[in-house]
Amino acid sequence: MLRKSKIITYNGLLQLGQSYPAPPPQSYAHHTQRLYATAHGDFSVRDLPWPSTPTFTPYDIFGISRGAPYSKHRFYELVKVYHPDRPCNGHPLCKDISPEVRLQRYRIVVTAHEILSDPNRRAAYDRTGMGWKFNPVATHRRSPTGSADVDPIFSNATWEDWERWYNRNGQKQETIVDHSTFVTFVVLLFFMGAAVRASWFTQVSTGYEDRLKDLNAQSTRFLNERRNNTVNQMAGSDAKVQHFLIRRDPSGYGLKEEEQTVYHNVLKQRNGSSSEESSAEMGDQPKGGEADQAR
Repeated sequence: MLRKSKIITYNGLLQLGQSYPAPPPQSYAHHTQRLYATAHGDFSVRDLPWPSTPTFTPYDIFGISRGAPYSKHRFYELVKVYHPDRPCNGHPLCKDISPEVRLQRYRIVVTAHEILSDPNRRAAYDRTGMGWKFNPVATHRRSPTGSADVDPIFSNATWEDWERWYNRNGQKQETIVDHSTFVTFVVLLFFMGAAVRASWFTQVSTGYEDRLKDLNAQSTRFLNERRNNTVNQMAGSDAKVQHFLIRRDPSGYGLKEEEQTVYHNVLKQRNGSSSEESSAEMGDQPKGGEADQAR
C-alpha cells in the first residue's frame, strides 16, 4: 500500500508541472458556452492555471508575489476545482487529470493556504522554507539545526557582513578600548606572566640546590666521624679482632658453644687492659688525706 501511494505521488508530481492545451475553438452555436465564472465574478479559467515549473512555491499556486497580501478567494476557487468529493463536470482544469493527481493537487492547495494564511508560518517559510515539502528541489537553504528562527545570514556571513549588519541603522559600534591599547595590554600581560614563571623556577631550583648541599655536608660529616671512631678504636690488630667479635655477638659469649673459650680469652684481655687503665687513672688522682695535708 505504501509503495502504491509513492507511485501515485510520483506520477502526480510529474503531471503537476504539465501545461494543458488551450481549449479548442468553439463554433458559434446557438447555445452559449459556460465560462466557469465564480460567484464574485473576478476569476476565470485563465486566472487559475496550475504552475508549469517543477519548483513551484505556495505563491505560485495562488499567483501572488511574496510581498502581496494573501486573499482566500483564489483558495476557494481552487478547492471547488480540485476537491475530490466535488464532480468535475468537464472543467478544463480537472477533466484531463486522473483522480490521484486531482487529490494530490488538492492537498498542495490546502498546504499552501495553511502556510500563507498564517503570518508566523509564512514568515518561517520565507526564511527557511519550513512547511513546504512538495518541491523536488528546495528553494531555501535550511539551517543546520532546522530551526525556523535561524536566518540564512548566520550561516554564510563574514565579519564584513556582520559589520554592515550591525551598522544597518546608521549607528556605529561604540569602541570601549582602542585596538593598539588592547594589544599593548595583552603583550604586557604575557611578559608579566613569563617573568613570574621564571622567578618561580629560579626559587625552586635554588631551594633544591641548597637542600642538596646540606645533605652532602651532613653525609660527609657522618662518614668522617665514623672513620675517626673506627681508627681510634682499632689501634692494633687485637683491637680489630675484639671489635669484630663484639659486633658479631654483643653478649660476649659467642654464637656457638665452642666459641665461648675464644670470646672469653680475647675479651678477657680487653677487660684486663681496660681495668689497668682505669686503675692507673685512679692512682694518678691524690687521696683525700694527702690533699688535706698539702693544704
